Amino acid sequence: MNIDNSAMEKVKIIGVPEHFNLPWHLALEDNAFADRGIDLVWEDVPEGTGKMCQLLESGGADMGIILTEGIIRSISHGNPCKIVQEYIASPLLWGIHVAAGTDRHSLESLEGDRVAISRMGSGSHLMAFIHAQQRGWDPGKLEFDTVDDLEGAVRHLGSGADAYFM
Repeated sequence: MNIDNSAMEKVKIIGVPEHFNLPWHLALEDNAFADRGIDLVWEDVPEGTGKMCQLLESGGADMGIILTEGIIRSISHGNPCKIVQEYIASPLLWGIHVAAGTDRHSLESLEGDRVAISRMGSGSHLMAFIHAQQRGWDPGKLEFDTVDDLEGAVRHLGSGADAYFM
């Protein structure tokens, strides 16, 4: 089927490169939006929630499949975005990662360590506060190292930083 993209409304949607976005990719492969006059363009944002908030606020994207906590924080700080629907109702499980070979083997041993985060306002940033509160630590004492993405976290933790990444 030939589709005239010039007459269609272009909509850019962003999300992290994760398995739960497969339905979007399958719909794109099938041109599922074309018969509705929509030229849907997907962009993976491996940097995560904080970067997606920036893109949505700046007009770099029209829609995002994004972590609820992160977009709520961004909206509360002036981002004009709106939440229109819940996409995944199950909770996101967070892992806490440290460098291989570290002598830290318990959650208690992380108290006082720096936290590697993607960026301010990202899921890794916000969850560090929740984790500190859950552990009874003073969230005001958290210190952060911005690492951009998962690859940056691997490099940072591997360089000997006494930090953890969520």
